[in-house]
Amino acid sequence: MHVFNLKKFRRQAFYEGAKGQATKETRSLMNCYKAKLDSGASAQEAWSSCANEYNEKTGWATKYAKKS
Repeated sequence: MHVFNLKKFRRQAFYEGAKGQATKETRSLMNCYKAKLDSGASAQEAWSSCANEYNEKTGWATKYAKKS
């Protein structure tokens, strides 16, 4: 019988490091896009609006990260 030791396979925090930051920003971008589409904007308008908000970098990621 084999025993599987989970202690040696510790997971890193989801938003840790560069990969985590990229994941957070991608999720925020998709949440922004979805929110804009839900409010009635066209796909191009939604994408442009989210890109402009991303470039301004004023609390953008935290604003859309909280939406699920």
